[in-house]
Amino acid sequence: MRRSFALLILSFCSAALDAGEDTFNAPAIKINTTTVSIREVEALFSDSMTLIRDKLRRGELTQRDLEPAIKTAWNEAIDTATQDKIMDLRADKRRKEIMSYYLSRAGQNLSGERAMEAFRRLEGDYVRQLRRELITAAGGEEELRAALKRRGQTMQEWEAGLTRELFRRDILAMELGPVHVSPSYVKNYFEKHPEFFRSAEAWRLRRIRIAKGKFSSPKVALEAAQLVTQKAREGTEFADLAAKVSEDGEFAKLGGLLMRDGKTDLPGGNFPEEETIAEKLKDGEVSDPVDAGDYYLIVQRVGYRAAEIQTFEKASERAEALAYAEKLRSKKRELFEKLKNETLVEVLQKTPPPELMKRVRAEFDKGKGEFVAPEK
Repeated sequence: MRRSFALLILSFCSAALDAGEDTFNAPAIKINTTTVSIREVEALFSDSMTLIRDKLRRGELTQRDLEPAIKTAWNEAIDTATQDKIMDLRADKRRKEIMSYYLSRAGQNLSGERAMEAFRRLEGDYVRQLRRELITAAGGEEELRAALKRRGQTMQEWEAGLTRELFRRDILAMELGPVHVSPSYVKNYFEKHPEFFRSAEAWRLRRIRIAKGKFSSPKVALEAAQLVTQKAREGTEFADLAAKVSEDGEFAKLGGLLMRDGKTDLPGGNFPEEETIAEKLKDGEVSDPVDAGDYYLIVQRVGYRAAEIQTFEKASERAEALAYAEKLRSKKRELFEKLKNETLVEVLQKTPPPELMKRVRAEFDKGKGEFVAPEK
Protein backbone atom coordinates (compact mmCIF):
# COMPACT_ATOMS: atom_id res chain seq x y z
CA MET A 1 0.00 0.00 0.00
CA ARG A 2 1.34 3.42 -0.90
CA ARG A 3 2.74 5.61 1.81
CA SER A 4 0.72 8.76 2.43
CA PHE A 5 2.43 12.11 1.73
CA ALA A 6 0.61 13.60 4.71
CA LEU A 7 2.13 10.99 7.01
CA LEU A 8 5.57 11.50 5.48
CA ILE A 9 5.62 15.26 5.90
CA LEU A 10 4.05 15.17 9.36
CA SER A 11 6.75 12.69 10.38
CA PHE A 12 9.32 15.13 9.04
CA CYS A 13 7.80 18.08 10.83
CA SER A 14 7.83 16.21 14.13
CA ALA A 15 11.53 15.42 13.76
CA ALA A 16 12.32 18.19 16.23
CA LEU A 17 10.88 16.07 19.00
CA ASP A 18 13.32 13.25 18.22
CA ALA A 19 16.41 15.28 17.46
CA GLY A 20 17.16 16.31 21.03
CA GLU A 21 16.42 19.44 23.01
CA ASP A 22 19.88 21.02 22.72
CA THR A 23 19.81 21.41 18.94
CA PHE A 24 16.43 23.10 18.83
CA ASN A 25 17.07 25.39 21.77
CA ALA A 26 20.23 26.69 20.07
CA PRO A 27 20.04 30.15 18.47
CA ALA A 28 19.12 30.41 14.78
CA ILE A 29 19.34 34.20 14.51
CA LYS A 30 21.12 36.88 16.52
CA ILE A 31 19.56 40.36 16.40
CA ASN A 32 21.58 42.97 18.26
CA THR A 33 22.02 41.27 21.65
CA THR A 34 18.95 39.01 21.50
CA THR A 35 18.51 35.64 19.81
CA VAL A 36 15.76 33.66 18.11
CA SER A 37 15.95 29.91 18.73
CA ILE A 38 15.86 27.20 16.08
CA ARG A 39 12.66 25.99 17.70
CA GLU A 40 10.98 29.38 17.15
CA VAL A 41 11.95 29.32 13.46
CA GLU A 42 10.83 25.68 13.13
CA ALA A 43 7.36 26.65 14.38
CA LEU A 44 7.01 29.05 11.43
CA PHE A 45 8.67 26.54 9.11
CA SER A 46 6.04 23.86 9.85
CA ASP A 47 3.32 25.96 8.18
CA SER A 48 5.33 26.00 4.96
CA MET A 49 5.79 22.24 5.21
CA THR A 50 2.01 21.85 5.20
CA LEU A 51 1.86 23.75 1.90
CA ILE A 52 4.65 21.55 0.51
CA ARG A 53 2.74 18.44 1.55
CA ASP A 54 -0.37 19.70 -0.27
CA LYS A 55 1.64 20.42 -3.44
CA LEU A 56 3.13 16.93 -3.31
CA ARG A 57 -0.32 15.42 -2.98
CA ARG A 58 -1.64 17.40 -5.95
CA GLY A 59 1.39 16.53 -8.10
CA GLU A 60 2.53 20.17 -8.29
CA LEU A 61 5.86 19.26 -6.68
CA THR A 62 8.07 16.25 -7.44
CA GLN A 63 10.48 14.27 -5.28
CA ARG A 64 13.37 15.91 -7.12
CA ASP A 65 12.13 19.37 -6.09
CA LEU A 66 11.51 18.50 -2.46
CA GLU A 67 14.85 19.41 -0.83
CA PRO A 68 15.11 22.81 -2.61
CA ALA A 69 11.52 23.52 -1.54
CA ILE A 70 12.38 22.65 2.07
CA LYS A 71 15.42 24.95 2.03
CA THR A 72 13.37 27.78 0.51
CA ALA A 73 10.73 27.29 3.23
CA TRP A 74 13.46 27.51 5.89
CA ASN A 75 14.77 30.78 4.43
CA GLU A 76 11.24 32.23 4.43
CA ALA A 77 10.80 31.20 8.08
CA ILE A 78 14.13 32.87 8.94
CA ASP A 79 12.97 36.09 7.23
CA THR A 80 9.63 36.09 9.05
CA ALA A 81 11.22 35.39 12.44
CA THR A 82 13.75 38.19 11.85
CA GLN A 83 11.09 40.73 10.91
CA ASP A 84 8.93 39.79 13.91
CA LYS A 85 11.84 40.06 16.36
CA ILE A 86 12.93 43.45 15.02
CA MET A 87 9.37 44.74 15.48
CA ASP A 88 9.27 43.23 18.97
CA LEU A 89 12.45 45.09 19.90
CA ARG A 90 11.02 48.29 18.47
CA ALA A 91 7.78 47.79 20.39
CA ASP A 92 9.69 47.23 23.65
CA LYS A 93 11.64 50.42 23.04
CA ARG A 94 8.49 52.46 22.39
CA ARG A 95 6.19 50.82 24.93
CA LYS A 96 5.30 54.10 26.68
CA GLU A 97 4.45 55.65 23.34
CA ILE A 98 2.22 52.67 22.52
CA MET A 99 0.33 53.22 25.78
CA SER A 100 -0.15 56.89 24.95
CA TYR A 101 -1.19 55.92 21.42
CA TYR A 102 -3.94 53.64 22.81
CA LEU A 103 -5.23 56.28 25.19
CA SER A 104 -5.21 59.06 22.61
CA ARG A 105 -7.14 56.88 20.15
CA ALA A 106 -9.73 56.33 22.88
CA GLY A 107 -9.83 60.05 23.70
CA GLN A 108 -8.70 59.47 27.29
CA ASN A 109 -6.32 61.99 28.87
CA LEU A 110 -5.25 60.11 32.00
CA SER A 111 -2.08 59.58 34.04
CA GLY A 112 -0.64 57.25 36.65
CA GLU A 113 -2.60 54.18 37.78
CA ARG A 114 -5.78 55.29 36.01
CA ALA A 115 -3.92 55.48 32.72
CA MET A 116 -2.52 51.96 33.23
CA GLU A 117 -5.98 50.55 34.07
CA ALA A 118 -7.51 52.18 31.00
CA PHE A 119 -4.63 50.90 28.85
CA ARG A 120 -5.14 47.33 30.11
CA ARG A 121 -8.86 47.47 29.29
CA LEU A 122 -8.19 48.77 25.80
CA GLU A 123 -5.45 46.23 25.26
CA GLY A 124 -7.84 43.42 26.26
CA ASP A 125 -10.47 44.68 23.81
CA TYR A 126 -7.99 44.86 20.94
CA VAL A 127 -6.59 41.39 21.73
CA ARG A 128 -10.09 39.91 21.58
CA GLN A 129 -10.69 41.62 18.22
CA LEU A 130 -7.35 40.30 16.94
CA ARG A 131 -8.21 36.79 18.12
CA ARG A 132 -11.49 36.84 16.17
CA GLU A 133 -9.77 38.20 13.08
CA LEU A 134 -7.04 35.54 13.06
CA ILE A 135 -9.51 32.71 13.65
CA THR A 136 -11.56 33.99 10.70
CA ALA A 137 -8.43 34.17 8.51
CA ALA A 138 -7.58 30.57 9.45
CA GLY A 139 -11.00 29.37 8.30
CA GLY A 140 -12.42 28.77 11.77
CA GLU A 141 -11.25 27.66 15.18
CA GLU A 142 -11.04 23.98 14.20
CA GLU A 143 -8.69 24.79 11.31
CA LEU A 144 -6.59 27.02 13.55
CA ARG A 145 -6.30 24.32 16.21
CA ALA A 146 -5.18 21.82 13.55
CA ALA A 147 -2.52 24.27 12.29
CA LEU A 148 -1.30 24.89 15.84
CA LYS A 149 -1.09 21.16 16.47
CA ARG A 150 1.16 20.78 13.43
CA ARG A 151 3.46 23.42 14.95
CA GLY A 152 3.45 21.69 18.32
CA GLN A 153 1.67 24.69 19.84
CA THR A 154 -1.42 24.78 22.06
CA MET A 155 -4.29 27.23 21.75
CA GLN A 156 -3.27 28.71 25.10
CA GLU A 157 0.30 29.30 23.90
CA TRP A 158 -1.01 30.94 20.73
CA GLU A 159 -3.35 33.20 22.72
CA ALA A 160 -0.46 34.19 24.99
CA GLY A 161 1.37 35.57 21.93
CA LEU A 162 -1.51 37.75 20.72
CA THR A 163 -0.43 40.78 22.73
CA ARG A 164 2.99 40.63 21.09
CA GLU A 165 1.39 40.52 17.62
CA LEU A 166 -0.88 43.41 18.58
CA PHE A 167 2.13 45.52 19.53
CA ARG A 168 3.78 44.67 16.21
CA ARG A 169 0.75 46.11 14.45
CA ASP A 170 0.84 49.19 16.65
CA ILE A 171 4.47 49.79 15.74
CA LEU A 172 3.57 49.47 12.06
CA ALA A 173 0.80 52.03 12.48
CA MET A 174 3.05 54.42 14.40
CA GLU A 175 5.98 54.12 11.99
CA LEU A 176 4.19 53.80 8.63
CA GLY A 177 0.60 54.83 9.27
CA PRO A 178 -2.52 52.65 9.70
CA VAL A 179 -2.96 49.61 7.46
CA HIS A 180 -6.28 49.60 5.60
CA VAL A 181 -7.82 47.40 2.90
CA SER A 182 -10.50 48.81 0.62
CA PRO A 183 -13.58 46.82 -0.52
CA SER A 184 -12.10 46.64 -4.04
CA TYR A 185 -8.80 45.29 -2.64
CA VAL A 186 -10.71 42.58 -0.75
CA LYS A 187 -12.76 41.62 -3.83
CA ASN A 188 -9.62 41.48 -5.94
CA TYR A 189 -7.93 39.26 -3.33
CA PHE A 190 -10.92 36.90 -3.38
CA GLU A 191 -10.77 36.62 -7.17
CA LYS A 192 -6.98 36.09 -7.24
CA HIS A 193 -6.98 33.37 -4.55
CA PRO A 194 -9.93 31.02 -5.16
CA GLU A 195 -8.04 28.18 -3.44
CA PHE A 196 -8.67 29.80 -0.04
CA PHE A 197 -12.42 29.98 -0.55
CA ARG A 198 -13.10 26.52 -1.88
CA SER A 199 -14.23 23.96 0.67
CA ALA A 200 -12.54 20.70 -0.30
CA GLU A 201 -14.35 17.43 -0.69
CA ALA A 202 -14.37 15.50 2.57
CA TRP A 203 -14.28 11.74 3.08
CA ARG A 204 -15.11 9.88 6.28
CA LEU A 205 -14.00 6.28 5.90
CA ARG A 206 -13.39 3.11 7.89
CA ARG A 207 -11.23 0.23 6.75
CA ILE A 208 -10.30 -3.30 7.74
CA ARG A 209 -7.05 -4.88 6.60
CA ILE A 210 -6.86 -8.68 6.53
CA ALA A 211 -3.19 -9.71 6.41
CA LYS A 212 -2.52 -12.53 3.94
CA GLY A 213 0.48 -13.64 6.00
CA LYS A 214 -1.80 -14.61 8.90
CA PHE A 215 -3.35 -17.41 6.84
CA SER A 216 -2.11 -20.59 5.18
CA SER A 217 -2.69 -19.14 1.70
CA PRO A 218 -3.99 -15.99 -0.01
CA LYS A 219 -7.12 -17.94 -0.93
CA VAL A 220 -7.89 -18.67 2.72
CA ALA A 221 -7.19 -15.01 3.58
CA LEU A 222 -9.67 -13.94 0.87
CA GLU A 223 -12.31 -16.28 2.27
CA ALA A 224 -11.78 -14.76 5.72
CA ALA A 225 -12.10 -11.23 4.27
CA GLN A 226 -15.29 -12.22 2.45
CA LEU A 227 -16.72 -13.55 5.72
CA VAL A 228 -15.93 -10.24 7.46
CA THR A 229 -17.65 -8.34 4.64
CA GLN A 230 -20.70 -10.58 4.91
CA LYS A 231 -20.97 -10.01 8.66
CA ALA A 232 -20.69 -6.22 8.18
CA ARG A 233 -23.44 -6.28 5.56
CA GLU A 234 -25.67 -8.43 7.77
CA GLY A 235 -25.60 -5.86 10.55
CA THR A 236 -22.49 -6.43 12.67
CA GLU A 237 -20.96 -3.03 13.46
CA PHE A 238 -18.03 -2.37 11.14
CA ALA A 239 -16.16 -0.68 14.01
CA ASP A 240 -16.48 -3.80 16.18
CA LEU A 241 -15.20 -6.01 13.38
CA ALA A 242 -12.27 -3.68 12.74
CA ALA A 243 -11.28 -3.65 16.40
CA LYS A 244 -11.30 -7.49 16.49
CA VAL A 245 -9.80 -8.58 13.17
CA SER A 246 -8.08 -5.66 11.38
CA GLU A 247 -4.26 -5.67 11.13
CA ASP A 248 -4.10 -1.88 11.00
CA GLY A 249 -2.22 -0.47 13.96
CA GLU A 250 -3.86 2.56 15.57
CA PHE A 251 -6.77 2.64 13.09
CA ALA A 252 -7.98 -0.79 14.24
CA LYS A 253 -8.24 0.56 17.79
CA LEU A 254 -10.42 3.38 16.42
CA GLY A 255 -12.83 0.90 14.87
CA GLY A 256 -11.11 1.28 11.51
CA LEU A 257 -11.84 5.04 11.38
CA LEU A 258 -9.23 6.79 9.22
CA MET A 259 -7.91 9.98 10.80
CA ARG A 260 -5.22 12.63 10.36
CA ASP A 261 -4.36 15.19 13.07
CA GLY A 262 -7.42 14.12 15.05
CA LYS A 263 -9.76 14.87 12.11
CA THR A 264 -12.07 12.32 10.52
CA ASP A 265 -13.56 14.35 7.62
CA LEU A 266 -10.55 14.56 5.34
CA PRO A 267 -9.88 16.16 1.95
CA GLY A 268 -9.25 13.85 -0.98
CA GLY A 269 -5.72 12.52 -1.23
CA ASN A 270 -5.17 11.51 2.39
CA PHE A 271 -6.16 7.89 1.70
CA PRO A 272 -6.23 7.64 -2.11
CA GLU A 273 -6.67 3.87 -2.38
CA GLU A 274 -9.57 3.80 0.05
CA GLU A 275 -11.19 6.84 -1.62
CA THR A 276 -11.06 5.09 -5.01
CA ILE A 277 -12.88 2.12 -3.51
CA ALA A 278 -15.40 4.36 -1.71
CA GLU A 279 -16.28 6.21 -4.93
CA LYS A 280 -18.30 3.15 -5.99
CA LEU A 281 -20.22 3.02 -2.70
CA LYS A 282 -23.09 4.93 -1.12
CA ASP A 283 -22.84 6.31 2.41
CA GLY A 284 -22.97 3.43 4.87
CA GLU A 285 -22.09 0.74 2.32
CA VAL A 286 -19.24 -1.76 2.68
CA SER A 287 -16.98 -2.79 -0.21
CA ASP A 288 -16.01 -6.24 -1.37
CA PRO A 289 -12.48 -7.25 -0.32
CA VAL A 290 -9.85 -5.61 -2.56
CA ASP A 291 -6.38 -7.10 -3.10
CA ALA A 292 -3.87 -4.54 -1.77
CA GLY A 293 -0.61 -6.46 -1.88
CA ASP A 294 0.03 -7.96 1.55
CA TYR A 295 -3.56 -7.33 2.60
CA TYR A 296 -7.16 -7.66 1.58
CA LEU A 297 -8.77 -4.30 2.11
CA ILE A 298 -12.40 -3.74 3.13
CA VAL A 299 -13.72 -0.16 3.15
CA GLN A 300 -16.86 1.34 4.63
CA ARG A 301 -17.93 4.72 3.26
CA VAL A 302 -19.26 6.48 6.35
CA GLY A 303 -19.88 9.82 4.66
CA TYR A 304 -18.87 12.15 1.84
CA ARG A 305 -19.19 15.91 1.22
CA ALA A 306 -18.55 17.28 -2.26
CA ALA A 307 -16.29 20.28 -2.85
CA GLU A 308 -18.03 23.65 -2.80
CA ILE A 309 -16.98 26.97 -4.31
CA GLN A 310 -17.98 29.79 -1.96
CA THR A 311 -19.58 32.98 -3.23
CA PHE A 312 -17.95 36.29 -2.35
CA GLU A 313 -20.91 37.14 -0.13
CA LYS A 314 -20.36 33.98 1.89
CA ALA A 315 -16.56 34.33 1.99
CA SER A 316 -16.28 38.12 2.36
CA GLU A 317 -15.35 38.12 6.05
CA ARG A 318 -12.50 35.67 5.56
CA ALA A 319 -11.46 37.42 2.34
CA GLU A 320 -11.12 40.69 4.26
CA ALA A 321 -9.06 39.03 7.02
CA LEU A 322 -6.74 37.37 4.51
CA ALA A 323 -6.44 40.49 2.35
CA TYR A 324 -5.49 42.47 5.46
CA ALA A 325 -2.91 39.81 6.39
CA GLU A 326 -1.38 40.08 2.92
CA LYS A 327 -1.04 43.86 3.19
CA LEU A 328 0.31 43.48 6.71
CA ARG A 329 3.09 41.19 5.47
CA SER A 330 4.01 43.80 2.87
CA LYS A 331 4.10 46.54 5.52
CA LYS A 332 6.24 44.38 7.82
CA ARG A 333 8.75 43.99 5.01
CA GLU A 334 8.68 47.77 4.44
CA LEU A 335 9.35 48.45 8.12
CA PHE A 336 12.11 45.84 8.16
CA GLU A 337 13.82 47.62 5.25
CA LYS A 338 13.50 50.90 7.15
CA LEU A 339 14.97 49.54 10.39
CA LYS A 340 17.55 47.01 9.19
CA ASN A 341 20.36 49.59 8.86
CA GLU A 342 20.17 50.29 12.58
CA THR A 343 19.94 46.60 13.49
CA LEU A 344 22.71 44.01 13.55
CA VAL A 345 21.32 40.73 12.16
CA GLU A 346 23.37 37.54 12.02
CA VAL A 347 21.78 34.32 10.71
CA LEU A 348 23.45 31.45 12.58
CA GLN A 349 21.37 28.60 11.12
CA LYS A 350 21.15 29.36 7.39
CA THR A 351 19.83 25.93 6.39
CA PRO A 352 17.49 23.47 8.13
CA PRO A 353 19.33 21.71 10.97
CA PRO A 354 21.13 18.51 9.82
CA GLU A 355 18.88 16.45 12.11
CA LEU A 356 15.81 17.56 10.15
CA MET A 357 17.37 16.96 6.73
CA LYS A 358 18.73 13.58 7.84
CA ARG A 359 15.28 12.57 8.98
CA VAL A 360 13.52 13.56 5.76
CA ARG A 361 16.11 11.79 3.60
CA ALA A 362 15.63 8.63 5.66
CA GLU A 363 11.87 8.83 5.25
CA PHE A 364 12.16 9.16 1.47
CA ASP A 365 14.65 6.31 1.26
CA LYS A 366 12.15 4.05 3.03
CA GLY A 367 9.41 5.06 0.63
CA LYS A 368 11.45 4.75 -2.59
CA GLY A 369 9.20 3.82 -5.48
CA GLU A 370 6.01 4.25 -3.48
CA PHE A 371 5.25 7.94 -4.04
CA VAL A 372 2.46 9.37 -6.12
CA ALA A 373 4.32 12.48 -7.32
CA PRO A 374 6.00 11.76 -10.68
CA GLU A 375 9.68 12.30 -11.39
CA LYS A 376 10.34 14.87 -14.14
